[in-house]
Amino acid sequence: MLRLLTLPLLLFALTVAAGAQATRVDGIEIVDWGIFRNNRHAIVPDPDSAAGTRNIVGNIQLQQATTTVPALVGMKFGFHFRVVGSPPGGIVTLKFVTRFPRQGITNPNSAKTFPSTEFYSGAVVGAISYRGYALDYDWEVETGPWTLEVWHEGRKLAEKTFIVTRLVSSAE
Repeated sequence: MLRLLTLPLLLFALTVAAGAQATRVDGIEIVDWGIFRNNRHAIVPDPDSAAGTRNIVGNIQLQQATTTVPALVGMKFGFHFRVVGSPPGGIVTLKFVTRFPRQGITNPNSAKTFPSTEFYSGAVVGAISYRGYALDYDWEVETGPWTLEVWHEGRKLAEKTFIVTRLVSSAE
């Protein structure tokens, strides 16, 4: 009988200990935002994205702090962010949503119009990460508000809206 109780108590203790080590996300801190320069390391298939692929980038550098983005192929915009939570170094899965201007964007290869797209990716608690969008194709260059969101377990924790426009002031 004692042996039967020991195993359930041991399993319960291990479950409690594992729960104590679970990664907790308290929020997202946006560190900086604007137009960026980066190097594309890889292109990965992503059938849920408007282009059908997603860029893996590195050497990410803020070029201009702004929320106004010229409507030009090759522009890259977004933000650096930090996951606030515990333990530091813990890995979390975040959902990234891109909301396009009201008319959406239409991929001419698939003839599909996207009002928004989303994907999931990991981030490290306490580390700086990047969330961005690159206007790689002429059909992606739609003017209006583009909103980049970060979600965790059904909660929107951060968003930043950029205005893609053909009229950009040099004073900004």
